[in-house]
Amino acid sequence: MVGRLATCPHALAKKPVRLYLAEWREKRGLTQQQLADRLETSDVTISRWETGKRRPDDDAKSAISWVLGIEVVDLYRHPEQPSADALLRGQPTEIQEQAFRVIAAMRR
Repeated sequence: MVGRLATCPHALAKKPVRLYLAEWREKRGLTQQQLADRLETSDVTISRWETGKRRPDDDAKSAISWVLGIEVVDLYRHPEQPSADALLRGQPTEIQEQAFRVIAAMRR
């Protein structure tokens, strides 16, 4: 089975990470045009980012997060999902350290 996986190019292909741009924009009560105006771009560009037809570069993500009043990392979670900070806030130090060890191991 391992041999089959190694020869199948799609078996190990990573699924693109989703951006929750539309959800954050709507939570802030903005239309695509209003967000586009604040970013000095077009509503077509916003639409393409929201549908995944295009991906904003790092500079654009920074600008988007600034306009929306969030951190760049928040674009990768639904606005109704609590952030990692919120989940760990108030937890004992041991739990926080364990969470950081798990995250560090996942990044390797």
